[in-house]
Amino acid sequence: MIFGIDIKAATGFQRSGIGNYVFNLVENLNVIDNQNQYYLLNPKGNSKNPFHLNPNFRIRNRYSLLNFINRFDVVHGPDFKIPFANAKKKVVNIHDLASFVNDGFMSKDFAELTKKKVLTSIKKADRILTISNAIKDQLESEYPETKGKITNIYLGVDKNIQHISDIEKRESTRKKYNLPESFILFVGNLESRKNILTLLKAFSKLIQESGFSHQLVLVGKPGFGFELIKKYIDENNLFNKIKLIGWVDEGDLYTIYSLAELFVFPTFYEGFGLPIIEAMKCKLPVLLSDIVTNKEIAQDAASYFNTSDENDLAEQILKLVNDNVRKEEMIKKGCERSQKFDWRKTATETLSIYENLSR
Repeated sequence: MIFGIDIKAATGFQRSGIGNYVFNLVENLNVIDNQNQYYLLNPKGNSKNPFHLNPNFRIRNRYSLLNFINRFDVVHGPDFKIPFANAKKKVVNIHDLASFVNDGFMSKDFAELTKKKVLTSIKKADRILTISNAIKDQLESEYPETKGKITNIYLGVDKNIQHISDIEKRESTRKKYNLPESFILFVGNLESRKNILTLLKAFSKLIQESGFSHQLVLVGKPGFGFELIKKYIDENNLFNKIKLIGWVDEGDLYTIYSLAELFVFPTFYEGFGLPIIEAMKCKLPVLLSDIVTNKEIAQDAASYFNTSDENDLAEQILKLVNDNVRKEEMIKKGCERSQKFDWRKTATETLSIYENLSR
């Protein structure tokens, strides 16, 4: 059988989010399947790509006329949009419906563009993939016609991710990013949807009222609403207590997880929340906003706070930092929970979708 996958999201600089999903999906399909033929549809054709591919995987310009002359059994759009191609069956990922919620999460123009992509894709798709049951339920509630067309397939996490205990690696990473001895960590795009302002307000409260000695480290690329985050830090003189270190590669990221004392993920809305599982695998206790997706993914392996309440967040941070017994309990549960998510399983279940549609 012949399958086509749009890999545009995985070919960009400083890959994150959906790009990581596409990269790991293809890498693991490449491991488990040497029988079917794959065409990876790349806007740059045969230019440099991030994959290590077997002979049954080929790169093709996603705008090539061959995509219409040669028919695919299944074509997969892993980033909300089904690629233009001649295919018997079409699969699309709808990672979230943030563009429909859009409570200041993105620009109106971008939200409208994404809405159009989603609406067009769910009409054309023979199978819709979500990455959490929360998004599956929301999609079926908003668009009842999708019932029976949706399969939920969780994201995975690299089996090689682990707590870094090597002293030399830890200290070289600490020095490279000028990390403090004790810090709270956030990983994700620095944007309005991630609810960073509530985290900053809680952190400021801890400093002012409790003499909190930990610093806050924010890892990630600036996104929509970043200027408000930067403004709050500047106006409240927090630049000596908060470090913004931008995007970091995976090798350094896992060491940074391992150096932190607590991971906080205050997001307003999420499709899955991969950093949660990464933090758990690195033996880091996690404190999450109490949204439905976070509770689905982390279950009882995390602590939760009222999403919009900086006072509750500040209280929970202080409690956890001072409760070593609770932290050890969360680390143990987190390690167990993280074992449930594996990229090989994600690829296997996705391949099953391709093959079942092709029969």
